[in-house]
Amino acid sequence: GGNDTTRNSISGGVLALNQNPAQYSKLRGNPDLIPNMVSEIIRWQTPVSHMSRTVVEDIELEGKTIRTGDKVVMWYVSGNRDETVIDRPEGYIIDRERPRHHISFGFGIHRC
Repeated sequence: GGNDTTRNSISGGVLALNQNPAQYSKLRGNPDLIPNMVSEIIRWQTPVSHMSRTVVEDIELEGKTIRTGDKVVMWYVSGNRDETVIDRPEGYIIDRERPRHHISFGFGIHRC
């Protein structure tokens, strides 16, 4: 798994810096932004595309019933672009507040 995610993050990060020269200039002027930039790359590029799960008990979510045995898919890029949670989610901002506030690798104790 680390091979795919690392490769996707590195290539996406180079593309992001190329497409956002102001952010690249900001980084060159302040290398202390590297840890933030890495988290922003992981949010913006989202190295894992999706994850599928099987529902284990009936639940209602936003007015829809999801039944036991149903398959659900979470698209990480969608969650990482949720404007109700992330300010200016379409932007690549290396000095973003709370740069690790994303779901690229899920939630909980597992943090890369």
